[in-house]
Amino acid sequence: MIARILAGRLSGKSEFQRRAKRKVGGTTGVQMRNRLILWLVLLVAGFLAGFIPQYVKTQRRSAELSNTNQQLASCRVETQLSQLRDTAAMMYLEATRKNYGTAEGHSRRFFDQVQHATTQAADPTVRKTLEDVLKLRDPITASLAKGDPAVLSDLQLVLSNIEAGTKR
Repeated sequence: MIARILAGRLSGKSEFQRRAKRKVGGTTGVQMRNRLILWLVLLVAGFLAGFIPQYVKTQRRSAELSNTNQQLASCRVETQLSQLRDTAAMMYLEATRKNYGTAEGHSRRFFDQVQHATTQAADPTVRKTLEDVLKLRDPITASLAKGDPAVLSDLQLVLSNIEAGTKR
């Protein structure tokens, strides 16, 4: 301390002037470090203030999208099952009109749709119904090719099974 005072007297500056200069214009290393830390904390806080709301919004939108995709898949299955019912009804209608050739065309399309739907069915009761209907494929196709009017009883069975087993 005495050495500093002597150094200050030799330089022509008083102790008071040196302390005043350090407080007013000069910054120490500790002050610089504190300012740097403050700026870094403010920068991180600003980043988090922008990031967190966007993250929450993104998570909410992701959940909504997942829900919408599930609804879309459900609607697609319902549409597919509705088409099955329509094709089965057309097959039966044409067979009752004794248009066995047209009924056979509907039969091929119907059983192809049933086979495709069986592989995609998630509901076990629907899958079981479709598998049971597929077992009647060969007898119905053969009877329609022959023009046998007895096929109507099998077609009625198919139509009633499809109606009962695929409606929700």
